[in-house]
Amino acid sequence: MISLLVRSASQARYVLGGAFLLLWLFQIIIVGQAAEIERSNAFGRMAELLPGFLQRGLGSRAMLLASFKGLVAFGYFHPVVCMLVTVVAMYLAVEVAHEVESGLVDLELSRPVPRHRLVSRSVVLMAGALAVAVLLMAAGTSLGMRFFGASDLALPSAEVRAWMLLNLFAIGACFGAFALLVATWSSRWTTALTLTVLTAVVLYSLDFLAIGWPPMRNIAWLSPFHYYPALDVLAGDAPMGRNLGILFSSAVVMTAVAYWQFHRRDL
Repeated sequence: MISLLVRSASQARYVLGGAFLLLWLFQIIIVGQAAEIERSNAFGRMAELLPGFLQRGLGSRAMLLASFKGLVAFGYFHPVVCMLVTVVAMYLAVEVAHEVESGLVDLELSRPVPRHRLVSRSVVLMAGALAVAVLLMAAGTSLGMRFFGASDLALPSAEVRAWMLLNLFAIGACFGAFALLVATWSSRWTTALTLTVLTAVVLYSLDFLAIGWPPMRNIAWLSPFHYYPALDVLAGDAPMGRNLGILFSSAVVMTAVAYWQFHRRDL
């Protein structure tokens, strides 16, 4: 298992390094931007810049975005952040399909290695990468507060930030488990990754459109992003137990099916 993890991590080191650096820097930059807007008293005008459909869809929650606390928290649910975290998880999860496509799986299984270890390797690496990503984001926020001298401003509480990052981890785990499931059925790495990334984009768009388009709210529950109501988390009235339970339960079920499928498939 250790050898498999080291090889996979080494193979993905440039992707992981670049993604981690971007996530870390993004939090530092957004804290600096929020501090500058706060000191220039420009948040009042910022509220006027929100599109009308967002103001109508979010209601009173829209005003949370037009504040220092809301803009810092936005770094934890910005579309770029959400998609980058999920894509990293999916990229690591589909490695089993790459090994089948390249024929490497024949070499690995020619030794006394149980099949399930190849899947377990992907699960452990994916979970580890998600944990590192959210920890670096938290560190980026703390460093940004010190670097820009914003410690005296109204930062979201540590508890709120922890809940938001845990929710982001759960989103990544859910999509990573979906990618793992697809990879155990697929014989081509590019097919598995493309399908899962496009699915993530469509589901994010579905959840976003549901904000200002009432008919879409009837099917918004299909999107994992629906269970990360970041502004509700920031306001302190989100059903965290229910949302996290749905995301983690979905991830566990899809991972279990992936183990079963990889064990039975003809390699």
